[in-house]
Amino acid sequence: MKNKRLIFIGGPMGVGKTTLGQYLVEHKLDNAVFLDGDWCWYMNPWNFNDENKKMVVKNIQYLLNSFIANSQLENIVFVWVMHQQKIIDEILRGLKGDYDFYSFSLRPSVSELRKRFIKDIRSGIREEKDLSEAVARIPMYKSVHSFKINVTGTEYPENAKKIFKVINQAK
Repeated sequence: MKNKRLIFIGGPMGVGKTTLGQYLVEHKLDNAVFLDGDWCWYMNPWNFNDENKKMVVKNIQYLLNSFIANSQLENIVFVWVMHQQKIIDEILRGLKGDYDFYSFSLRPSVSELRKRFIKDIRSGIREEKDLSEAVARIPMYKSVHSFKINVTGTEYPENAKKIFKVINQAK
């Protein structure tokens, strides 16, 4: 039996991780499931503290372990900001089972991220106050152990092909 594929897609807020991950699951991967890390602590008010950070990692690990244990699933796509390797390592430490792991980082230019972010602000998806933090995190992805995908000037179907090519070459 072939191993499941666990595919992490990181990148700054607003870069298109969710759209890309959903596209992969809906159009490119068989027997696939999608998880957005933001779903694991969607709360009001949103409170970024140690207790909640631990909770969200446990929530993510629980769901990913459930997907890994499910005999019908072959491909697990997880998207979240993941701008530091220690975030990825912490999640992986809590996972059980056999899987082939792939980590991708979506890297836009500053102008590309601004363009995408402003579109989301106009659509009511994001708040302008978060743009500077998203831009500041772009360089942090250089030190993450991942396949880097330059998403400047490209749309999600093209970026999905890049991911699909990497995970299929590894077979």
